[in-house]
Amino acid sequence: MTSETMNQPQRSNTTLWLLLASFLVPAMIAYAYYFFGDKPSVASNGELINPVIDIGEFNLKNETGQLLSNDELTPKWRMYYFVSSSCDSQCQQDLYNIRQMNIALGKNKDRVQHVIVHLEKPANEFNQLIKTEHQQAIRLFTKVENITRLSEQDVKSKSIFLVDPLGNVMMKFGNELTPKLILKDINKLLKISRIG
Repeated sequence: MTSETMNQPQRSNTTLWLLLASFLVPAMIAYAYYFFGDKPSVASNGELINPVIDIGEFNLKNETGQLLSNDELTPKWRMYYFVSSSCDSQCQQDLYNIRQMNIALGKNKDRVQHVIVHLEKPANEFNQLIKTEHQQAIRLFTKVENITRLSEQDVKSKSIFLVDPLGNVMMKFGNELTPKLILKDINKLLKISRIG
C-alpha cells in the first residue's frame, strides 16, 4: 500500500444509506398501512341493484302530465318512494323518516332530494298530507307497468330506492332497515362521490 493511498480519507457510506432510506422507509410505511392500517368498511346496509336500472325507463311525469327527460330527473341524488292512491300508517311513517333523513344529512342535505312516485291517482286525504307535511318532496307520476324492472314485492313492501345523479337506480333499502342505517350508507356514498 503506497503512502498516497494511506493518506486518502476513507469514504463514508452514510450519504448512500440516507438516500436509500429516503426511498425505502416511505414505501415500507405505505405497505404496512395498506395491510395493517385502518380500513374503511365497504359493507353496505342497503342492497346494490345489479345491473343498475335507468330511471328514464319508468316514464315518469310531473303533476301536469308532462313526460320528464333524463336531464330533468337527474340533477342530484334522490330517494324514490313508490305509493298507491292512499297512504297507510306505514307509508306515513316512511315519508316522515325520509324527510327526517334528508334533514339529518346536514351540510349534504342539498345534494339529496326525496321523491314520492304515485302509481295511482292519489286520494284527496293523501294529497292534503303531502301539502301540509311534505312540501319539499318532489311528486312524480307513473303506472305500475312502467316499473316492472323493480321487484313487485319491494315496491309493495315500501322499499326506498336510491338513484344517483346519472339516473341509475343503484340501491334498495328494505323496510326492515332503520333510518340510521340508511343514512349511514347515503353519507358514505356522498363522501366518496364527486357528482351531485
